[in-house]
Amino acid sequence: MTTTPNYGALLQSFWTPPTTSVEEHPDTADNHPFEPTDIIEFLGEDLLWQQAIPAKEPNLRDIPADLPSELIEALHAQGIYHFYSHQLKALQVIRLDKSLILTSPTASGKTLSTYPGILEGCMRQGHRALAFYGLRALALDQFHKISELLSTMPVASRPGLAMMTGDVKTDEREQILASDPHILGVTPELIHFQLKQAWKSERWANFYQRLRYVLIDEAHTFSGSYGANMAWLIRRLRLAVDHYGGCSKDLQFILLSATCGNPKQLARKLSGLKPTKRNPKPLVWIHKSGAAAPDRQVVVTQPSHNLTADTARIIQFLLAQGKSGIAFCNSRRSVRDLTGLLKSSQVVAFYGGISSERRAEVVQQLQSGIVKWIVATEALEAGIDLPELECCVLRGWPGSKMAYQQRSGRAGRSKSGLTVLIPNALNPIDRYIIEHPEMLITGETEDVFFNDEYPIFAAKHLLCAAAETGIPTHKIKNYFGSSAIEVAKLLMAQGHLNKGRNGLWARGYPHRDINFRGGVSQTTIKLVDAESSEEMEEVSEDIAYREVHPQAIYKRQDGDGKMLTYQCISLDLHSKRAILKPIVESPLFTVAVTQSETSSLKVLTDPMVLPLKFSEDMGSNGNRACLTLELSYGQVSHITSGYSVLTQLYEQTCLNRRCLNYKEPLPQERRCPICSKLTRKALIVKTLSEERFEQPYRTQFSAPIVKVAIDAPARDYLQTFAREARTSLSRSGQPIPPGYQQLWEHPSTLIAIHSFGHQILRSLQLFARVDSREVNFSVVKEPGDSNHYAGYFYDTSDGGNGASEAVFKHMIELASAAAAIARGCDCDAGCAKCLIQHGCPDGNTALLKQLGLVLLDAIAPPSAQTEVELTPE
Repeated sequence: MTTTPNYGALLQSFWTPPTTSVEEHPDTADNHPFEPTDIIEFLGEDLLWQQAIPAKEPNLRDIPADLPSELIEALHAQGIYHFYSHQLKALQVIRLDKSLILTSPTASGKTLSTYPGILEGCMRQGHRALAFYGLRALALDQFHKISELLSTMPVASRPGLAMMTGDVKTDEREQILASDPHILGVTPELIHFQLKQAWKSERWANFYQRLRYVLIDEAHTFSGSYGANMAWLIRRLRLAVDHYGGCSKDLQFILLSATCGNPKQLARKLSGLKPTKRNPKPLVWIHKSGAAAPDRQVVVTQPSHNLTADTARIIQFLLAQGKSGIAFCNSRRSVRDLTGLLKSSQVVAFYGGISSERRAEVVQQLQSGIVKWIVATEALEAGIDLPELECCVLRGWPGSKMAYQQRSGRAGRSKSGLTVLIPNALNPIDRYIIEHPEMLITGETEDVFFNDEYPIFAAKHLLCAAAETGIPTHKIKNYFGSSAIEVAKLLMAQGHLNKGRNGLWARGYPHRDINFRGGVSQTTIKLVDAESSEEMEEVSEDIAYREVHPQAIYKRQDGDGKMLTYQCISLDLHSKRAILKPIVESPLFTVAVTQSETSSLKVLTDPMVLPLKFSEDMGSNGNRACLTLELSYGQVSHITSGYSVLTQLYEQTCLNRRCLNYKEPLPQERRCPICSKLTRKALIVKTLSEERFEQPYRTQFSAPIVKVAIDAPARDYLQTFAREARTSLSRSGQPIPPGYQQLWEHPSTLIAIHSFGHQILRSLQLFARVDSREVNFSVVKEPGDSNHYAGYFYDTSDGGNGASEAVFKHMIELASAAAAIARGCDCDAGCAKCLIQHGCPDGNTALLKQLGLVLLDAIAPPSAQTEVELTPE
């Protein structure tokens, strides 16, 4: 029986001791002097910013006459008589046996850019193609597109096409391969597990032997742990191709992305392509699009304190205008709340967890005109082609420019488009977008980062490769890089990797130890109807703890568009099933009470003590103050300890936050009786009770953790600094500037450490190729005096990803860069550009740029700070 390697000990081997106001508008018809006919008139004073983007004419090229005649006729049958310029260039690159990354915009015909060249190679040379799609919905969408193209070709000359996702059972996979497909569409996880079984199947061996093209769609989604695991999977795929008689050096990689700030770097890291004498320029970047683009209108509303109701109001207006569209929400609950509030059979919900049959049904209903609007999470963000949609409404900022562009690109693909962003007035990042709305149409998107050299990724995938094909000892560096040699030695020392006559081998099924997309758990829970025994949806374990714990109220939409209400009567972790009983529709809902904990399991190296060189003002004791960093391999736990029962009412109310009637029901009242402001319909939420579980639910994972603590002299200095700042602001006779009220609301050490942690995260990507979403920082009250707090950086993916270790290793450089970023920002107290973090576990409270700068400057004094390049290479 195999055991899991001691990853903490493995990491420890790499470390040696270091040397160093909402606008008020009523909903009543009486207040509209005319019926608005477009979105600008409808919004009125709720409009903040708008921009019209003109249409773009296409740059067309003739289809090459030397393509297979059957393929040309199939294109003509689809109404395609020309290629866009970038489509022709992609075909030319594929014909030259080179790899490419294509970064034309959304709806620019990337599918038709790649498949003509792939189909030609399959038809004339008998090549095989493996197409990776990150989402099952995307895989099915592309499958239908290519199927339609191939359907008009004669059967005798038609390349075989097949699709395999996690929904396909193991025995059915062999049947699919029996049809000898030329092109196989897959999810990365399927190949990850299937490589272990390939030696049992002659059909898989033949497919790998003839494999020539590797297509990676939506390449920008491969960030963080997902990207690192994908890069290692490609290395294992190369090994398998050679093992089964193919030639990995001849593989051509075709990567597609509409939104990526560093496309060439990303393509090289995922594919492993490097210049050689044989092929000095193996990768071509195609970025200039020749596609036509309809005109588009981009609208930003005033920030909303009434987000769900305001989003519903805009959708209802657009629906009444006969417009179709998609609304994106940032959580599953928001999707259900918005869908329930709209109460329309023409509006459907779409989110991760709904069955593949329901997903297909939603798309079919949209295409047939039964459904006009989809309310979705990020599950529909990437790649799905829905030309029927005209409008995109975003309920709050999605967290990144990349996500915004993907969501906006789902609509207005074949006709004039409209994008409406409704900022959340309570979210500091949304407030930053309000101040800089032009960023929606200008500037670069974010880079994609992952650390494929992290030892834990190497260890896990080396074990997989050794269990799949074995690893020729003399070719470890060739397939996996020089750093893999040391990891292999450590795994051999632990007894998990064995050396035989033909190379390295491993026992068991180490593939299960890899959470391919990162996150905290690979376990899923099926949601079962207690009366019909129907398996309705499937969710991850951590979502189940929050949404379908015992007594939880859960809502879902049925096939007819009706919102149904359930109550969970049991959550069985052994059978991985949550039993839900249908109940009468109710305004009640539940919200889980959650918190996170970190604990050290193994210290990886000696603590690092950094002197804090505060200024001599305010009686500082100078070098006696210090900051201590402790790096350990620890455990991160997410705990669901109970839940609150709440009720919500959609009713006329006062939205004046200074009024005693704020969010109080005021039925039939046109104006608030207290403040006389116009009333407006909104969701009013009240907490009815709070419950605690006898045994909390817990998901946990192991990862590196860096503890940040400051000593008593440093805490005294910060307290004095904050007290002097409060005195100065109070004596000025001016209103307290926005953000500075934190000095009165929170202890100075809490503000300083929390701000310092956020500022360090801002500079981290300069020193570590990690996804900013895969590292977090939280502040915890320490025993002792009321001003004693410690901060914790921790990787958010199981096993880690290198982010926290980079914090430990580069703290002085990070502090210097973070201070430069903070001072280079023109805000006063801190903003989304220099301080606020999307997904902060502490809710972005207790933050003030200046207090964070006090710590940054004490670590790397301004006189010693060097100018830093704020753009990663």
